[in-house]
Amino acid sequence: MKISLSNKLKELRKAKNVSQEKFAEFLGVSFQTVSKWENNVTSPDILLLPEIARYFGITVDELLQVEQIDEDRYFEECSLKAEKLFRDGKRAELIPLWLEANKKLPNDIRIKEMLMSTYFDTDKVKYQNEIIELGTEIYNSDTADGCSSYYKGQAITEVAQTYYANGNREKADKWARKAYQLNHCQEMLFMQIHDEEDWLLETFSFANHWYMETLFYMAMRLNECSVKRYGEEYVQRVNKAAADMFEIAYPNDDMGYESLQQLCILHRCIAEDEVILKNDENVIRYHLSRAAECALKSMTVKSHALTHPLVCGWMTAAAPSDNMQVKRALREELNWDCFDAYKHKDWFIELIDKLEA
Repeated sequence: MKISLSNKLKELRKAKNVSQEKFAEFLGVSFQTVSKWENNVTSPDILLLPEIARYFGITVDELLQVEQIDEDRYFEECSLKAEKLFRDGKRAELIPLWLEANKKLPNDIRIKEMLMSTYFDTDKVKYQNEIIELGTEIYNSDTADGCSSYYKGQAITEVAQTYYANGNREKADKWARKAYQLNHCQEMLFMQIHDEEDWLLETFSFANHWYMETLFYMAMRLNECSVKRYGEEYVQRVNKAAADMFEIAYPNDDMGYESLQQLCILHRCIAEDEVILKNDENVIRYHLSRAAECALKSMTVKSHALTHPLVCGWMTAAAPSDNMQVKRALREELNWDCFDAYKHKDWFIELIDKLEA
């Protein structure tokens, strides 16, 4: 329990078994001054605090009873809380959590990045100013943290996308140009200049996991923007290629929760494209069945280290406590009008029954 500075001084002096006069003599003040400090009439001059702390063999923070925080442990605790809130769908509670953490550790680049990303994921239009301010601070920070390039990369990504979402293409492009191109990325360079086996394996699996996730989002962006120019067939071929790469990287659907969700979406998109293109029922049935498999498997996935060659050692993400999110989303998507011609088919009804079981 924190006590007043006056009582702290009295406690320290008595523990050291010295008189007010002797303490005052060391500091070059009168014993009446020390008496006033201990009776809470006045307080020591700020310039005397280092001398007082040195006399008692403590730090100024200990003298003033400033709370000492193990920054790494505190960040880990906040991260675990945030992950649970996110996976349980309680995303409205994430901003207050990281705001409080940022208040406690205002210079921690990790916490700044988590707060920025939380604003970004919540609403990059509503929180435009907060995202840009935090992102600029992170990008301009002069931290010795070995992961600073990651945080600065996040800042570039989210500030650029925030400017774009708010209609400022010029500033979005300016921030995007701050990032390095793929062929100059850190992971590729590390693979060329290191020869430690553990380092190589960790870098290789890290890079491939994130390449797959980035591939998914890039494919979704093409779905959104390129249909009119390149046609539905091109977009479907992109989705098929992306799905094939997921299944090469993660054989037997052995992957984390988010990756299963992404593969489920890819197969559903391929089926939807097939409806628009050819109405080949066998192709539609296959890809919807694969989407359902991924949705059902996502419910039971546990966190574990993968052994697949491209991502060996990568720790998968487990299903959240609300583990039916992917299944619910797919079930709702199968109600779309584009699938009306198949809703009376036995295979389609069986698929729905599996998702509703």
